[in-house]
Amino acid sequence: MANTTGSTAVAAAVQSEEPIRWATIGDSIAQGAHWTGAERDYVQLLEERVRYELTRTTDSFVRWAVSGATTADTLNRLPAALAQSPDLVLIGVGTNDAKAGPDGLDKFADQYDTLLSTLQDTGATVVAQTPTAVLRTSRYNLGDHLPAYAETIRTVAARHDVLLVDHFAHWTTAGNGWAPAEWMADPTHPSGRGHRVIAKTLFETLDLFAAGSACCRLLEN
Repeated sequence: MANTTGSTAVAAAVQSEEPIRWATIGDSIAQGAHWTGAERDYVQLLEERVRYELTRTTDSFVRWAVSGATTADTLNRLPAALAQSPDLVLIGVGTNDAKAGPDGLDKFADQYDTLLSTLQDTGATVVAQTPTAVLRTSRYNLGDHLPAYAETIRTVAARHDVLLVDHFAHWTTAGNGWAPAEWMADPTHPSGRGHRVIAKTLFETLDLFAAGSACCRLLEN
């Protein structure tokens, strides 16, 4: 898959007959760990949309996301992920980085820049994502720190000209500056419903959303 940018690159790839190797890197939200309960997480919903509904049965999905991971952790694990030669990489980091507060922001910006550069150098199409918002009661004062980290992701993604899925903007708009409580499993982690919201924003940004899709209708519940 060519190293192009934006939703057009993803749409063109999905419309082609060439198999896509999808990879997800990041933290517990990207891993779909624990807090979704028995419900599917956003990556499983994406795979359902791509491999079942769009009948791209030769596409593959591999996750290298780990609960608790920071951007530094993700960089350390990157060689194993890149050994699989992914064509399209979804990044889901930032929440754990934000625990460092303002003092960690410059380091985060440098590491995120390195992450994007390393991925782009492989020829993969990169999809950056801002974190989801949190509740007021979240630990580490994440609600105070996450806006700056989300803005850093926006800035670095724009500099690299990669597609950005801005979950943080959507969630803080819907929750008046915070995560809507009905989308959360605890003060920090999205529930199954929250993952459906993530999936819908992802589908819309990647031009994969279709009103007639059974998978997309699941996201409304």
